[in-house]
Amino acid sequence: MTYVAFTDHDSMGAYDHIGWTREGLVPAVEVRILDRRKVGHTLHINIYALNRGQFSEILRIAQIAQDLERLISYLKDEDLPYTFNHPFWCEAGETPNFQAILDIVDFFPVLEYNMGRIARLNELALRLARAKGRGIVATTDTHVGEIGRAFTVGRGGSFLEYFDHIRSGQSFIVPADLNISRLKGEARVRIRQLFNKSAWLHPKDSLSIDTGIGILDGLIVRMAQARPGTPGFAKKILEVLLQGASRSGIPGSLYLRSQRNLADQISMFLEGMEIAA
Repeated sequence: MTYVAFTDHDSMGAYDHIGWTREGLVPAVEVRILDRRKVGHTLHINIYALNRGQFSEILRIAQIAQDLERLISYLKDEDLPYTFNHPFWCEAGETPNFQAILDIVDFFPVLEYNMGRIARLNELALRLARAKGRGIVATTDTHVGEIGRAFTVGRGGSFLEYFDHIRSGQSFIVPADLNISRLKGEARVRIRQLFNKSAWLHPKDSLSIDTGIGILDGLIVRMAQARPGTPGFAKKILEVLLQGASRSGIPGSLYLRSQRNLADQISMFLEGMEIAA
């Protein structure tokens, strides 16, 4: 791949380890912003080709000011490429504001086709991009290293030229979607990673990196709150139970059904707005 970007949530620590200026590596971040006044639910925005100073200012706007229009204005002033990630997604416990999504989509030059979403949700994002004349980019959104399964092809002697072609629709996506097999595989790897840590699971405040399966996530949170002195054999039993639940496909099937229900709601809303036709 000509260009690769690692977009951790609200962190660019990866680049302190692997370097900020390596050829083909694009410093980037996935920023979360909750603008309660304008949107009402959390948005995820990928921002590319930024430096440490810009990252600090972006975090200040996103986390303290919580002002989406101010953030977009800053990104434009700094000439930073950015994308609207999985536009119909929201954090657990939030309710997506579909009307707000339609109101703000024009702020973004490019929308995301996300490997972590089911095909119907991705198709709705694609239709929205076409209706609004936005570019589209395919990403993996993987937490277990499946880099390259979804990607975007376009011309460009530099990353900025490449992004400009995506923005103007002069590019192609090689997409992938979430299915039960991929969901079970990712959950299996994440569970193993949790139990391979020297500490008892992850610290409580880092459990925002989840498996994508609500039932499974709830079990992990409860276990992480257990006493640190839990014997090794008990941890192993818990890991086996979690892996067994994941392999059964039941939690994954329930999660996929919830995503199909969400797609139904979005489709009905967009049809009423004459977007999905």
